[in-house]
Amino acid sequence: MRRFYLLYMMKMADTLVKDAHVLVHPIRFRIVELLTRRPMHVSEISKTLGEERRLISYHLDLLEEYGFVDSKHEISELPKSKGKALRVYWTTDKVKDVIKEIKRM
Repeated sequence: MRRFYLLYMMKMADTLVKDAHVLVHPIRFRIVELLTRRPMHVSEISKTLGEERRLISYHLDLLEEYGFVDSKHEISELPKSKGKALRVYWTTDKVKDVIKEIKRM
């Protein structure tokens, strides 16, 4: 039983290290900070951070793959893009959970 517990704890620690590695990248960290305030689309994030749209898209895809952000398509009401489908992103609870676990260590 103790061996099983140790293996379980090692697996959890490995997962936490991988998750933390994803979050601590400077651009991804800044994206997550923005998205904790409110949902945003790629162009908004790109403009706010002063980074290329394709770079932001790459990091958003990675954050979504690891479960830190979620997204959906919405029809824009913004004057410049009215009627266009925009993919809007927001953070998931996993961000808070991973940060909480890191602080516990």
